[in-house]
Amino acid sequence: MRRKRRYIAFELIGEASKRDISWTINHVLHTRKMEVDKTMRKLVLYDMDSRRGLLRCGHRQVNEVKAAMLSIKNIGGKEASFVSLGVSGTIKAAKRKFLGPA
Repeated sequence: MRRKRRYIAFELIGEASKRDISWTINHVLHTRKMEVDKTMRKLVLYDMDSRRGLLRCGHRQVNEVKAAMLSIKNIGGKEASFVSLGVSGTIKAAKRKFLGPA
């Protein structure tokens, strides 16, 4: 059976690169020993101009990933935090609902 994916739409308050965001989220999940499937977790999209993006995770792991994201207070040594915009089952719907027109 195919695993169910969810896409967490977020906005970053502050500045960071896609690589730093991905590393920081993975680091926080690892250090807190949260049971999150590494194969499902991926930073799918991040727009540097709007500072909005999508993070993929498993459908049962949404709350753990959101909690980890919201606990982050700095990225790459710079002050930054996340605001969760919502969760969707597809990239297309997440873009339409939370990220606005392309």
